[in-house]
Amino acid sequence: MARILVVGLISFLFTSVGPLPVENYTDSTTSLNLVYEGSTLSGTITLPPTNNTQRTFRGSAYRDRRTSGSSSSTGSGESNPLLNTIISLHPTSYEMSSTEPSETPSVVNQENATFVPHVTPVIVGSIVEFINNDSFYHNVFSLTPGAKFNIGRRPTGDVYSKEIPKTQWKVEGLGEIQLFCDIHSSMNAVILSLDTPYFQRVSEDGTFEIKDLPAGTYELRGYNPNFEIASEEVTLDGETNITVDLNFMN
Repeated sequence: MARILVVGLISFLFTSVGPLPVENYTDSTTSLNLVYEGSTLSGTITLPPTNNTQRTFRGSAYRDRRTSGSSSSTGSGESNPLLNTIISLHPTSYEMSSTEPSETPSVVNQENATFVPHVTPVIVGSIVEFINNDSFYHNVFSLTPGAKFNIGRRPTGDVYSKEIPKTQWKVEGLGEIQLFCDIHSSMNAVILSLDTPYFQRVSEDGTFEIKDLPAGTYELRGYNPNFEIASEEVTLDGETNITVDLNFMN
């Protein structure tokens, strides 16, 4: 009789208050992560007029070796500057436990003596693959403090993988790694290292949309290599979708 009463009481409690909430947990063999559906932040960016200033590298170690068949391209990436703009959200009201590197490598192609894309955003610790798609030799190097490297001269079809370290932040949570080719002086690009998984490249029409954002206060940042970083504070409730327009001209 007592056993029947206990079972009945448990059944009553479960149906009255519902199942207990499931929390994230980690043990030696299992990691359970809940799928979170939160707010969506969307908007449009506005850029000032550009003068397409060409950035080149010339130093004592620079060798301006023109390889037969090389292009005279400016090497500065996409013609639409909006595609060089990255939007990122950095929590200020809570601290993320950790940000895992991306499982899929990002790819930077070398095509027509140009880095494509010109700006590549990655989470710190992720892998970037540099691929030479030209019919002549290329190189990739950086002198950015904390991220110096030089992959040497690489032939057509070569793929070189590089883990992106945490470098000196341009602003907290956002680092800029400058890339050059020591064979073609006009080639330049940027790896944008981030401490947040909430980022997106702006579309050709200047719009962006970042989904599944937890409740909290964030610093919304807009990065473009030709302008100062634009930023604005936004607060999300984890349910409501909001729109914020970011103006680089302010």
